[in-house]
Amino acid sequence: MGNLIWHEYARLVSVTATVYAVWAAFFGLMYRKFFWDFVGGTLRDPGGLQPSKNAAVFITLIVKLPIIQIFTMLLGVFILCLELPLPALKSLSLYRSLVARYEIRVCHSLQHKPPLPTPHFDKNADTEQALEGSNGKKFDPFAPPYNKNLYVGELKEEESGEEFVVLLNKYSVVPQHFLLVTKEFKSQASPLLPPELVQTYLLLSAARKAGKRFFAFFNCGDNSGASQPHKHIQFMPVETEDGPPIEVLARETRLEFPDRPFSLTKLAYASHSYRLPTHLDTLSLDQLEQVLAGAFLQLLDLAISTIRHDPSYPPGTPSYNVIITLEHIHVIPRRKENYKLAETGDVLSVNALAFAGMLLVKSEAELGLVKKEGISTILRGVGLESVHDLLVEGTAREVPLAGM
Repeated sequence: MGNLIWHEYARLVSVTATVYAVWAAFFGLMYRKFFWDFVGGTLRDPGGLQPSKNAAVFITLIVKLPIIQIFTMLLGVFILCLELPLPALKSLSLYRSLVARYEIRVCHSLQHKPPLPTPHFDKNADTEQALEGSNGKKFDPFAPPYNKNLYVGELKEEESGEEFVVLLNKYSVVPQHFLLVTKEFKSQASPLLPPELVQTYLLLSAARKAGKRFFAFFNCGDNSGASQPHKHIQFMPVETEDGPPIEVLARETRLEFPDRPFSLTKLAYASHSYRLPTHLDTLSLDQLEQVLAGAFLQLLDLAISTIRHDPSYPPGTPSYNVIITLEHIHVIPRRKENYKLAETGDVLSVNALAFAGMLLVKSEAELGLVKKEGISTILRGVGLESVHDLLVEGTAREVPLAGM
């Protein structure tokens, strides 16, 4: 919260200083005077102060042709348009580049990740169908017996009886990168259920109480970047209090109605977010489940509606990414799993981690190509165009969630 307050304070200082600069430039147009013309000047009687020849250029730019005042005024107006901001600028890449700060991580372990057969992401498929890849091989790395070097423990949701296994990620991006896996096989193409949302939130909350900060992400569907058909939610530690970059943008968004979904309009692609109430840790498990499930269903409805507004969306089950923190839930609809780099034609796999603001690359060479292409361009290429403004009117009339 302290970072947010100081950020907003800095923004207000910038707006105030810019307004003063615009006013001063206007005043300078009306009363043109080079204040320092007395330096090196000659005082004559009669005639008064005669500026030196060195001041001639400033007198020309300020008094004769008020270029400096005009430039200052135009620059001030432009800065105000960015800071307030002007609605027409929100869709420009220039504006988004000033507010979206992505991380690109070189993860050499991805080079050693074996190519997997294409799984069947069918939410109605049984274990055998889902694990049968294009080459006929079957393998479920999340089924027992578990690798003792990766096994952490098991969890059970008391009321529903739902059981989960916690495993370390074999191809971890950073240390302590772990997975919450359904003990019984469930398809990765199925949406998150209330017990899964609750356990995810409880794990994030427990980590926070232990002095560690994590966020969770879930890849749903065959175009989401998921590599395994067995349902699993991933947890990633973050080093800073700000969390992943998408959280910085979400916190900066000022909401007229905090109990309704909102869109991060500074992004180049469709993104639907929901701000969780600050008192969730004081609620009972039933109340917590109701709030989380209600928020997720609203976001999922917006994501599906966004997909329906795209006439060229590929056939099949909709795909999307989910990002969960203690403060927000984000759902990003997906069009494609991979992005083809223009310069080399190489294929870059994109999952929810990239939309959280932490794109993974396999090598320094790929890092250079991604920087040249632009992360916003890549994410827009695998995402969808935002139509949130067309959709949000329907959700704006909904009754606030219970427990809010």
